[in-house]
Amino acid sequence: MIRLLLLLALTFGLASSASADDIAATGRGVVRVVTIAVVDDQVVGFGHGSGFAIAPNRIVTNAHVVDLAERYPDNVVVGIVPTEGSKSYQGKVIAYDSQRDLALIEFTGARLPPSALYTGPMTEGDPVVSLGFPGNVDLATARSAADYIRPMTPVRSEGVLSGRRVLSSVEVLLHTASIARGNSGGPLLDRCGRVIGVNSAITRGEEGDSTFGFAIADTELAGFLHDAKQPYASIGTGCTSIEDRLRQDADADAKATADA
Repeated sequence: MIRLLLLLALTFGLASSASADDIAATGRGVVRVVTIAVVDDQVVGFGHGSGFAIAPNRIVTNAHVVDLAERYPDNVVVGIVPTEGSKSYQGKVIAYDSQRDLALIEFTGARLPPSALYTGPMTEGDPVVSLGFPGNVDLATARSAADYIRPMTPVRSEGVLSGRRVLSSVEVLLHTASIARGNSGGPLLDRCGRVIGVNSAITRGEEGDSTFGFAIADTELAGFLHDAKQPYASIGTGCTSIEDRLRQDADADAKATADA
């Protein structure tokens, strides 16, 4: 009995930290994407969103985050601000899909850990995690414009998958993880830290209505990366935590004992 209790304590403790470690590992590849519009050497506009590494020097984000840079490349600078270190880096939009609302940015000067795309099935009610840089948090904590280009860890919020929908011919994931302006382009993850979507929009409900987030679905992201000729890591097997694996081992041991 004592051994069983110790095993259960170890199981639940490890499962919790393993899940957190998975999310934290993906978070190291999440970035803030900044756009700065300059005319006659004067800054005339500033915007920001989120993104994540799909390769060591390439970032996925929403097309609407870098729309001005795509339209006015000579006047708009794209900046990549990692979560770690002390520097930010200039980027260039190399692929842009306004229909899917996805873009690919290339930058030099650092190498980030790429995220893996989960291509297996997801069920309504499955837990999801959003990582990014919501603007409402920035407004509450930023002290100066420099704070927007200073490396910091992304904000994490949790929710559940509420279903799949089609908006303007694009497949999206509906979810309850809290997001806001500034989260656009950031990853929506499963509980093992794998990308299942790209956060893009939120609902605008009446007072008292629940707010839902929309993320560009994994199928659309995979299609975009294929069209952009960008290789990426993908995993189709389900998420198995340490807790799940130990439970499976315990069940197997119990069955073997019963059959003996």
